[in-house]
Formats: sequence, structure tokens, C-alpha cells
Amino acid sequence: MLTKLIVNSYALLIEISLWLVLLLSLVGGGIIGGQMNAGFFGAVIGLLIGFIVAVVFFGGFLILDDIRKTVRTIENLKKPSV
Repeated sequence: MLTKLIVNSYALLIEISLWLVLLLSLVGGGIIGGQMNAGFFGAVIGLLIGFIVAVVFFGGFLILDDIRKTVRTIENLKKPSV
């Protein structure tokens, strides 16, 4: 029961983490860019860097989640209907 809850909440935790990384990189880029009198461009650069970091760090976890969903779909198709 607890293991299924953890597995099912795994995708939600990854999604929340991705949005937090993007939000924090946007704010951080805006703050750093604001110190250099380029707040908007700093925010955009921070967002792009945050996106690249999110792809590198969370990409493998998202692939594992996609594989899990695909295997579950295949299992449901293979079950004999009674």
C-alpha cells in the first residue's frame, strides 16, 4: 500500500521540482541581471540555464516514469478479460 503511494506520487514530486527549478532560476537570473542593469535579460538567461539544468538532472527520472507508464499500459493490454 505504502509502496504504491510512493510510486504514484513520484511523478508529481518530479513535476513540482521541475517547476521550482524554473521559477528559482527565473528569479535568480532577474536578481543577478538587476545588479548589472539588465533585469529582464538576466531573467531570460536564468530561465534558459534553469531549463538546461532541469533537462540534465530530471531527464533520466522522467524517462523512467515514462517507461513505468508504458509497462503498466502493456500489462493492462495483456491481461485476459474474464
